[in-house]
Amino acid sequence: MAKHETEEEKIFQMFKKQVAAEPEQIVRYCRGGEGPLWVSGENRPEEKDIPNCVCGAKRIFEFQIMPQLLNHLQVDSLGESIDWGTLVVYTCADSCGGGNEYLEEFIWKQDYSMGSAL
Repeated sequence: MAKHETEEEKIFQMFKKQVAAEPEQIVRYCRGGEGPLWVSGENRPEEKDIPNCVCGAKRIFEFQIMPQLLNHLQVDSLGESIDWGTLVVYTCADSCGGGNEYLEEFIWKQDYSMGSAL
């Protein structure tokens, strides 16, 4: 009997396939482009979840930090362990921020789904 893949498994398999093409990639940059590569169908932000910039403009997807970074951080000891599926950064659509100021951006953390097969 053939195993039927759940939608969650399909999403995770697509993620793994994309990552396999560039397994050392830590940052995926695509400002305003096709959007993040999600590890799961769960815990994806809706437009209402992403606050506007302090200038009032909407924030758009700019880049994401891939879980491969965890391999380089060496924080796998008990009590110091961190984990994420992907960290997605949204920045001001109007690229505000005069001068040399740093502005706080918005980050969305998506964890691995319990239904995805690692």
